[in-house]
Amino acid sequence: MKLKIAVIALLIVSCNKEECINKNVTCIETEPEGYMVTTMEDYNGNTNVATIYKTTFNSNAPVGGDWNNPALGVGQVSKIATPMWNTASIGQVFGIAIDNSNNIYLASTDIYAYDPYGGTTAHGSAGSAGIYKTNVSTPTTTTSLTTTLVANTGYTVGTNQIPNTGIGAGNSLGNIAFDKEHNQLFATNLEDGRIYRIDATTGIVKSTFDPFVKDIPSNGMVGVNERIWGIGVLTKSGTTEVYFARTEATYNSIWSIKLDTTGEFIATSEGGVIPKSFIDTANSKLEIQKIGTQNKISDIEFSCSGKMLMAERGDPHGSYVYEYNKVGTSWLVTNPFYTGKNPGKNAAGGVDYGGREKAGAFIKDDIVWASTNWAQPSNNLYLVYGVEGISSLGNNSTTNGSTDLFIDANAGGGNNKGGIGDVDVFDSSCPCNK
Repeated sequence: MKLKIAVIALLIVSCNKEECINKNVTCIETEPEGYMVTTMEDYNGNTNVATIYKTTFNSNAPVGGDWNNPALGVGQVSKIATPMWNTASIGQVFGIAIDNSNNIYLASTDIYAYDPYGGTTAHGSAGSAGIYKTNVSTPTTTTSLTTTLVANTGYTVGTNQIPNTGIGAGNSLGNIAFDKEHNQLFATNLEDGRIYRIDATTGIVKSTFDPFVKDIPSNGMVGVNERIWGIGVLTKSGTTEVYFARTEATYNSIWSIKLDTTGEFIATSEGGVIPKSFIDTANSKLEIQKIGTQNKISDIEFSCSGKMLMAERGDPHGSYVYEYNKVGTSWLVTNPFYTGKNPGKNAAGGVDYGGREKAGAFIKDDIVWASTNWAQPSNNLYLVYGVEGISSLGNNSTTNGSTDLFIDANAGGGNNKGGIGDVDVFDSSCPCNK
């Protein structure tokens, strides 16, 4: 009798979004793929303002429980020591970006003092518009990528400075996003309502884009209708677009601007002595007209297949996570993502997609990670203020405490309402299937 032997190969594969969609390939992740970076407010000068968690092998995480509970012993989620990530060195930070070379970027913020239940203002050595850079393999060293020109305006193209006075609650950077196609970083500046295109290696500002009315310089955060917070980059079918969230009077809207093959904004330059400053609105596209009820969408991320994930921030118990999928020319709402206790609208303003481990293999973008307030894991007596991992199929407002994953920023309980920040996950090279 002949024996038939089936051999299942685990492949490490890498492909672009279009090639990967719907391919049935088993894959494993190579660390730091799947690692998570989070930000939070530091109240006392001793707590880290950002943390790296080793969340790749998340099949070990307790469903409906706090993965950061010290009572788990060796089962507690592992962290990487980041001694410079404190207010003395880098100040308060919110926005996070991760590039192709495992570098981590952290953006200065005043969001914790600006929002309800707000806390302290603290900027590091790079100032209110500083962006800090480190590598996951050398987290003990963090350097300034950009610094601050302390002014309410300024043509800083060709320098590593972003103008920002730091005057007024909230005035700093909104968020940052990395463009993997052109090795560059984008930052939204709340002082002037502009998007800054930055060389990710040198920190040099390559150009700026003011998508709405040209800024009239004045100290403090730019006004409603000019204010941009969340930002994300999507490359699909050979086209790269920058998406950004505009704060309007009673809601938010989502806009986009295309980039050319060099990574430059496709827009009209002011010309003259400021050739790399773009100001027109003719090429900006309104993608979603009305979304959210809070005063900002603070984070925008994309799945490998092009779904758009967003988190609003404001009222700690009135903020939602949204996901949209583009069908034709329209963005349509997909699955519901409830964060925290009933009615599940406790988003803290950060979101990203992550892979799910199953039997040593990984499903890319199968978890939506969201920063959250006031979550109640069914297996813990205490509340969680940190991040919540939700199935990519969504959840509901009453069962999320028993179906989701949780990481408490305070490692075992502690109310940090309003002090939880952003979340970003190192990309997986696995095939795209979500």
